[in-house]
Amino acid sequence: MLRMAGTMTAVGDELAEHAEAVVNEALSNAVRHSRAATIAVEVTVTDELLLEITDDGCGIPADRQRAGGLDDIVRRAKDLGGDCAITSPLGGGTRVRWSAPLQNS
Repeated sequence: MLRMAGTMTAVGDELAEHAEAVVNEALSNAVRHSRAATIAVEVTVTDELLLEITDDGCGIPADRQRAGGLDDIVRRAKDLGGDCAITSPLGGGTRVRWSAPLQNS
């Protein structure tokens, strides 16, 4: 599922490039590792760009450290003055919630 809300043209080129990389990495991880039946991508533009990518797969094992692409997702948010949380809800799956202010785009 893909859901988009807000004025997408408010997102500048640099921020859009980061967002594309974040979505690509999150989707790639979900497809390769999660055994998910569904994946949802939500893009919301307000005074920030908010990306939420969720799946109903196996989640991230508690004893597994983030590495590689997931670290890159977090770094991209921080570099832009934003935030990123990667969680595995109790019911299973993985949720990537990534945001960055539009002023940096």
